[in-house]
Amino acid sequence: MTFAERLDIGEKGLHASGSRLDKTNCQRWMQPLFTNPLVSSNLAGVTEPFDMTAIRDNLLRAMTERKVKPTTLSLSVGKNRTLVKDLLEKSQDIQVGTLTKLAGALNVPLSDLLAAPRVAVVGRIGAGGTVIFEDLGNDELVLRPPGISGTLVALVVEGDSMFPKYRGGDIIYIQRDHDGILLDYIDEDCAVRLTGGETYIKQLIRGSEPNRWTLLSLNAPPMENVEVEWATPVRFIMPARSRRAYS
Repeated sequence: MTFAERLDIGEKGLHASGSRLDKTNCQRWMQPLFTNPLVSSNLAGVTEPFDMTAIRDNLLRAMTERKVKPTTLSLSVGKNRTLVKDLLEKSQDIQVGTLTKLAGALNVPLSDLLAAPRVAVVGRIGAGGTVIFEDLGNDELVLRPPGISGTLVALVVEGDSMFPKYRGGDIIYIQRDHDGILLDYIDEDCAVRLTGGETYIKQLIRGSEPNRWTLLSLNAPPMENVEVEWATPVRFIMPARSRRAYS
């Protein structure tokens, strides 16, 4: 199955309660990228620091995907009703035993809560905002942006045809969980799939004909009154300089 096919169908089954994301859903994990001078007092003989920011992000994402409330999760591992709330909001350290229990209650490996999350690169954005989905063959991964739940995929901007809005090497993150177009997407930069199969990153506006849309970009003529199969907004942009700093 190609990455384009995976993007089309993969989102529809990703949010079922109790399921976890894996490589088939373009969501992978690696060892911690950022470190923090905080070491759990319960890690005898272990000196590798915990990244509390990554733990919070990973825990919150796992809870959101499984629709688990903080109090419910807290009581599933002990008697402290505010355990998870405190961890998400103010705790600066966590015992490995507690983290192991939380991972078990959420049915995820402990490493999923510890690791700095990554996102698979599934294609490139070329001249005129054209998106080329491809199996890159090298399992390229980029840092996952914080604060966004659900499954993301990443696209790399190539060349300067979209300058100054996007530069070569920038990473654009998108996700899909439905077909069609939501009203909130109008006037936003979106990944847009036409009924003919082409995909673009362009600003989406209403067309002059019923049920048609016009796609705008800075350095290319408008694509007027096209039929759109689906659109999804750009969720996050990582500039190339940040990508180099954190890769």
